[in-house]
Amino acid sequence: MSDVTITAAEVKQLREATGAGMMECKKALQEAGGDFEKAADIVRAKTGRKAQERAGERTAAEGLVHAYLHTPTPGMPAKVGVMVQLHCETDFVAKEDSFKQLAQDIALHIAASKPVAVSEDDVDPALIEKERAFAAQQAREEGKPDNIVDKIVEGRVKSMLKEQVLLNQPFVKNPDQTIADLITEASARTGEKIEVGRFTRFQIG
Repeated sequence: MSDVTITAAEVKQLREATGAGMMECKKALQEAGGDFEKAADIVRAKTGRKAQERAGERTAAEGLVHAYLHTPTPGMPAKVGVMVQLHCETDFVAKEDSFKQLAQDIALHIAASKPVAVSEDDVDPALIEKERAFAAQQAREEGKPDNIVDKIVEGRVKSMLKEQVLLNQPFVKNPDQTIADLITEASARTGEKIEVGRFTRFQIG
């Protein structure tokens, strides 16, 4: 795998061009050494989806809003609730039971895993800077040299994004795949672009 640095903007561009998940696009770009066209071919080979001729050509304007209430004990009031907006390209797919089940699975996952944002691009920059500052301060207090501090900080930020971004998180019902992988799978099955628009998680106590 290439050591080339892949930016969030490059990942987003490939995601918009192919409809694949964020992590799938990042892995493809790394495998292709940063070459966009090669990465698109890798995504096509892995997902069976055709890359779009230009970014943004396909629009996921249909879909549904799904509500999930988590009740750990039957008969007791729900303490956690989630509303998730899941997009697809056609109303036909939005009506399918498999699409509704996907929305249910994602909502259940959100209830359990408490993500802070859908994608890395959606994370509040203030949260990232706060993590950077904390990691740098901690590293210096431990006596780490300056040339190591930056690596530690970047590692902590990457770890935070992996743990707290919805698309990066391992799916609670199958930790061997991420939420991005789950959505990519559904996209390949339906032949449509599928994406999470936004979500809200509520919790009592």
